[in-house]
Amino acid sequence: VGVGGLLPASRGGLARRRLAPHDVVDLWTTTSVPTALIASSSSSTSAASTATADAFAGSLFGASLFPWLAMLYWMGHRKVKAPPDAVFGLVYLLAFVFGSIPAAIGAGAAFGDSLADVDWLHGAAESLLAVTNCVVVFGLRDGLRAAGTTGGASSEDAPSAMSTPGATPTSRLKPAAIVAGVVAASTAVAHIALGSATEHAAWLGVDFHFPGEPENALSLATWAIHTSSLVEWLVAMGLVWRYAGVAGVPEWRGVTWGMLPLHSSGIVACTYHVLYNSAAVSWCVTLQAALTCVGNCTMAFACFRLARAMGWTLEDLGDDAKAAWTSALRIFSETAAAEAPPLDVGRAAALPAARGEVAPRAAGYAFALAPVEEEARRALGGAAPASGDAASPRGPELLPGWEDIGDAWSADGDALFFVKLVVLSVVSAALVKYLPFALPDDLERAFFASDFDLDAAATTLIVGPTLLNVLKWRQRSAEDAPEDFVGML
Repeated sequence: VGVGGLLPASRGGLARRRLAPHDVVDLWTTTSVPTALIASSSSSTSAASTATADAFAGSLFGASLFPWLAMLYWMGHRKVKAPPDAVFGLVYLLAFVFGSIPAAIGAGAAFGDSLADVDWLHGAAESLLAVTNCVVVFGLRDGLRAAGTTGGASSEDAPSAMSTPGATPTSRLKPAAIVAGVVAASTAVAHIALGSATEHAAWLGVDFHFPGEPENALSLATWAIHTSSLVEWLVAMGLVWRYAGVAGVPEWRGVTWGMLPLHSSGIVACTYHVLYNSAAVSWCVTLQAALTCVGNCTMAFACFRLARAMGWTLEDLGDDAKAAWTSALRIFSETAAAEAPPLDVGRAAALPAARGEVAPRAAGYAFALAPVEEEARRALGGAAPASGDAASPRGPELLPGWEDIGDAWSADGDALFFVKLVVLSVVSAALVKYLPFALPDDLERAFFASDFDLDAAATTLIVGPTLLNVLKWRQRSAEDAPEDFVGML
């Protein structure tokens, strides 16, 4: 995995090109090649370090799934009354997780590269993450409308969505997310069908590489997906912060703090890509996985605190497990009933049930399930459903919240809001991708100098924005919040 080499230009300045493995040996004796870039070329040592980082990161990513599932349980619990569309968005992240696995396997099997170096697979997989964050943001935006507080109006007299039982994801966001996921997968299939599934083919064919960029540089479209994910997650953090004030539940602010390591994880990923996935900073891969695991744990802990504040107890865990088991049995019984042979009407009259007697085998599993279902309803404090109606638990409900970009654009319609997010993401992506090549010659030489420390550059790019993010939320904690999530930790 190379980041590119430097060759003296004939008339001053610097000329960049990607180093092939045999170039490293030749250039070592013929020209002054930057030490940091040679260290990141495709040598056996760098390949081994990258492989080790990938393997360790894979274990961390796998472990991070369990706290995420715990977070989904507490966030989606009926007592928490979280916005259902936002909860659906967080559940949808699993599509990104399981979509990335075959993409990464394909990149390794077909090209011997990591997913980050195969742009058409990378962009398709990462777009699922952008869809996740977008659904979360728009779900909370819908929550604002439902509560009548869009635009910063007081929620005192607004009709609260919490008073609406059985709230479910809206009819537009869920299908839109599913369609977006199918489209994302289709883009990868289209590359294969059109014969453009080469190692460094640009995702969506949007290949605006600057002359001299390495082959594994992210395309503009893939960069736009990355920047949009970071922007959307920050917007979501602001939404949750406002959520706490409107709901009067300070533990919601803890969820914002729990989201912070995940944003830092995204910053690490972007830093790795800014440095062209250099093996010299392969530790970024491990750090990103570690921050993802930590972030999922802090999210789970924050949602646990939130659920406890909203009345969740360990008894609820037992009741929910019992209800889940009952639901599984019901599905099993319905499947068995559907596969059962049709009943002969003539023989039915001779069955014990026709004479008013109980015949469990003839009646299937329904008789056995009836007392279990009734016990589960009593445990959950619910009433028996009316005849012909299915029992439906009270779903999570909507609360308003918005911050930062959301405040400035709160009066915009969804279409305009979405367009602004797209434009902001594309402009940010272009700046990140092309800015190093627009620097003055002196700064450009400094950036690509032979003694340039890639580790120091990566650390600066990661720590700087993360500290600014922490300071921002610490300041808001001091001004607005009686409780501090960091203090709890």
